Amino acid sequence: MAILTEQIGTQGFEQVGNRLAEILLEEVTNQVTIQSFDDNVEVFLELQEPFDKSMDVAISVDFKLAEYEGYTIKDSQGKCLYYVDLWCCGIGIGDVPASIVAKNKLYRYLGIVRYILSSGKLDTLGFPRGLIGGKYVEKIIVDNDYSNHERQSNQDGSYIRFARILFSVRVQENQLLWDAVALQGNTTNISYNNTPYGTQLVFNN
Repeated sequence: MAILTEQIGTQGFEQVGNRLAEILLEEVTNQVTIQSFDDNVEVFLELQEPFDKSMDVAISVDFKLAEYEGYTIKDSQGKCLYYVDLWCCGIGIGDVPASIVAKNKLYRYLGIVRYILSSGKLDTLGFPRGLIGGKYVEKIIVDNDYSNHERQSNQDGSYIRFARILFSVRVQENQLLWDAVALQGNTTNISYNNTPYGTQLVFNN
């Protein structure tokens, strides 16, 4: 018989990741409009396919890890790390070579995203106070081993450039307190079956 009778909802780390992607879509789109950029910017939540030259600017938010501390049976606070990845490519404009166009475009959106993530106007990321205990841009990495999925940008004929922002958010996670119901061993009819994938727990019929 299951002991946890409450419905377990979406956890804080996932809510924050989703909200980050929403904020970037809203705020970057607004900057494209008010600054009259002609770039096509797309925002993804954990982009799975490699960026290619048919795209212009892509931003992806990926949840990387959570490190918890100060935990009790009721709650814990975790430092959640998100990768905010940016890709872009460029074509030559007049006397400006494609490599410079791509570099300028990458730095433009890298700066915009860094500003948005650091803004005090978004200190709680739109959540009620209590869920977010702080947010920080920790590091910016340009190209290095990540450029166009492991290929260096200066070897890429599509002039694809890549940057990664490491963004930390302190997230409060909560769970209901135990109702002091005694747990006296396995009261359900469960078997442990050895399978090629490992030991599988199944209910006996």
